Amino acid sequence: MQTSQERENRPSTHMNSTLQSKLLEIEHKFKVPIDQLFEAFTTSEALKNWWWPEGLYSDHIEMDFREGGKYFINMKGFNRSDSGGGGMTGQFEEIIDNKRIVMTDQFADEKGRAISAEEAKMPGTWPKRGYITFDFDSVDDNTSNLKLSQAGIPNEVQKDCIQGWSEIFNKLEKYLNDRKH
Repeated sequence: MQTSQERENRPSTHMNSTLQSKLLEIEHKFKVPIDQLFEAFTTSEALKNWWWPEGLYSDHIEMDFREGGKYFINMKGFNRSDSGGGGMTGQFEEIIDNKRIVMTDQFADEKGRAISAEEAKMPGTWPKRGYITFDFDSVDDNTSNLKLSQAGIPNEVQKDCIQGWSEIFNKLEKYLNDRKH
């Protein structure tokens, strides 16, 4: 059995990840059935309501939600006057309804073109392509667990990424609760 320290220090195992980065992992419980949680990831209309941390939003999303389908999620609200804006782009590698979504992750300019971390003015050593995995698990009929695993995040920005994902999950929780009423 590995200790938490050993798990924390192991390199991520996704291809093209930087060896020096730990695999970022976060879990969050939602008080909704698993199909409602999963559905919030499947359309651009849903994502516009909750994707990006507090103070940020998406004004434009292109998404072909199928294995091999591409996506672009533009970000607004962040002062990037020196870079002109942008967001993230990639493709869906694996989709299993109500179980898992695996997607590649790259920085993008405001037109959706993949750019390097350096072009996006991001600190640290980033892989050309990162990976985000969402694992969905039904706790009971009205409670679901979501586990995020993100490979390739440099250690020096992991804390910021954890805070960002926590804010995103809080926005997702609010979105799901608002849909119940």
